[in-house]
Amino acid sequence: MVAKLPKTTTFFSSNQNMQSPQTVDNNKNNERKDENNNTENEVACKGPLNEIQEVESLESAMHNNELDSNFESSKRMFQNQYRYYSVKYFQKVMNNGEKCDRKWLMFSTGCVFCYVCKLFSTDYDNVFVKSGFYKWKKAKQTIFGHENSKEHIQCMIKGIEFIKQNTHVDEYMVSQIKREFNYWSAILNRIVAVIHFLAERGLAFRGHNEVIGSSNNGNYLGMLELLTQFDPVLKQHIDTFANKGKGNVNCLSKTICEELIEIMSQKVLTHIITEIKKAKYWGIIVDSTPYISHMAQLSVLFRYYLNGHVYERFFCFLQIKSHDSKSLITDILDLLERYNIDITNCRGQAYDNVSNMSGKYSGLQARLKERSQLAFYIPCAGHSLSLVGQCSVTKCINSINYFGVLQSLYSFFIASTNRWDLLKGNHATLKRLSDTRWSSRSDAFISLVENFDGVHAALCHIAKDTEEKSDIRHEVLCLLNKITKLEFAFMALL
Repeated sequence: MVAKLPKTTTFFSSNQNMQSPQTVDNNKNNERKDENNNTENEVACKGPLNEIQEVESLESAMHNNELDSNFESSKRMFQNQYRYYSVKYFQKVMNNGEKCDRKWLMFSTGCVFCYVCKLFSTDYDNVFVKSGFYKWKKAKQTIFGHENSKEHIQCMIKGIEFIKQNTHVDEYMVSQIKREFNYWSAILNRIVAVIHFLAERGLAFRGHNEVIGSSNNGNYLGMLELLTQFDPVLKQHIDTFANKGKGNVNCLSKTICEELIEIMSQKVLTHIITEIKKAKYWGIIVDSTPYISHMAQLSVLFRYYLNGHVYERFFCFLQIKSHDSKSLITDILDLLERYNIDITNCRGQAYDNVSNMSGKYSGLQARLKERSQLAFYIPCAGHSLSLVGQCSVTKCINSINYFGVLQSLYSFFIASTNRWDLLKGNHATLKRLSDTRWSSRSDAFISLVENFDGVHAALCHIAKDTEEKSDIRHEVLCLLNKITKLEFAFMALL
């Protein structure tokens, strides 16, 4: 708006007495007589034209110059004589004799402008807006006609409302920034709530695409779409910004989602570190966890006591290059140093029974204990029990045969959907074995004992089916022969 105003050289304040300019034309005295004679014919300035007198900010902002300014630049030739702009035009005499300042009138570069029309008018061809008025012979009539025009009155009203509302450019920009801030804060609050919900439950975020409206866009965008049915703010945002492509800010892309996940994870990590330092003493639990991309990494957990509660917090996945104890202790010490966690406050360590972890002289637990003498090693009880069970089974041939038959039965039925349906049709089921969980072996043989009749019936049906391949029928007969032996029944009852 300010850029539209020409450079102002003279403007007159209502608080000073009116004076004549230093240079006047030969018709000045006649014009003054005409002014006095026609005072009674002028129409009073009413409505918003009077209200502007009450606006102190307008008065102080626009009336900055002295009354004795020189109007030499207004010199114009009319009918072989020079005419000049007169200071009297900055005032208007009312019907009752009172004088009203024309604060909207502005002298600049030898012409007069209406600054309110220059700011708010849409009539850009108006001489008081475009190039300025300078025909001083008809100055009185033209200025009087302009100030009583409908366009000027509307612009005055807009100017008064603009000033009374304190809507200056800087305040308007601040207000606009606040609106933008509040809008994007509301959108981000909803997005963060969805991310927190999915992350807390370990659910997948992304799908096959990132298209709003697609049924394959994943849980993240799907939940946002669901919320639009009940949230008009989010609905308006998605309707406006969805599927706009790169270069358009919408906070819905996978990049923003991953950044928010990273920020939230750092916040959780900082909270855990704060609790560990507040608790002072802590224990560490480490186990190797192969990643889906075949990268070696450690799962690191901390266990500590704070405010009457024992906490066991997952801390991070630590990528490693080697499984030997020397490399592992280096990685763990680097991790503790990175987060400024004092190793001397470690009071416990727990790993599985693998030699590189539990070795008495060169295992990870021994190397860690060299740094903290009170870091007592406690082997994993579950892993120890599983090792005892597995070692016990390997010492008994009958046990090896028994569990081998269980795994063969499960593998035979799970290899074909038709066989599995036949097994379920006989109200039977089987469970597979696990190499690391001894409890799975217990579940497997309990399932066979409880469903033995159904399993036997399913095998007999397949053995008698002449449409089956001969090698399948042979495999079934071998399984039937094994499960009907006395030794098998005896092992099952144990």
